[in-house]
Amino acid sequence: MSQDHHQLDSSLICKVISPMIQSNPSVTIPVLQSAVHASYHFKPLYRKVWMAKQKAIARIYGDWKEFYNKVLKLLQALQSCFPDTICDLRVKTYYEAFKHYKPFVSVDGTHLYGKYGGVLLIAVAQDGNSNILPIAFAIVESESTESWSFFLTNLRRHVTPQDGLLVISDRSQAIKAALGADDIGWHPPRAFHAYCIRHMAANFMSRFKSAENK
Repeated sequence: MSQDHHQLDSSLICKVISPMIQSNPSVTIPVLQSAVHASYHFKPLYRKVWMAKQKAIARIYGDWKEFYNKVLKLLQALQSCFPDTICDLRVKTYYEAFKHYKPFVSVDGTHLYGKYGGVLLIAVAQDGNSNILPIAFAIVESESTESWSFFLTNLRRHVTPQDGLLVISDRSQAIKAALGADDIGWHPPRAFHAYCIRHMAANFMSRFKSAENK
């Protein structure tokens, strides 16, 4: 396969690969390299194709920084359309819906691997037909006790004020510490805490490798 060519820059590559990215944004760099080679009979460097892909994504879907800077305006627009909205946590629709759902919430966090990173904290509920409803979320720096305290405090205050709720989570010490705080309303009999069986089973399977122990 022929090597890279100095005139085959990222702007030219961007034009070639844009239709592929529009069809499948997760297309890999090696696949894009092959597509460029098929068109020009030169194999561009991995980094050059990566840069071209970023240009194509920005051209098709918008720039990361541009849209990130619009978050505040979007939240203001949300508040304008839904005056009861608390923009860092929920919209009123979730609160109203939760009144008719099973009296438990599941909370968990997951890392974000986009340009800006962070951790997504989320709470979900379940209706009588076992359909899942997200009722609150927050984007924080890490799964710390402070972050979970912020999230669970606002969840309790604005979305789930009912007594007798069950909170299901993994065995995160940060969640346990936040739920154990005296001032946010998650103590019995107002609320109860249970561990997720799926998480416990996954931890068991990863810790005990022996088939006999399993």
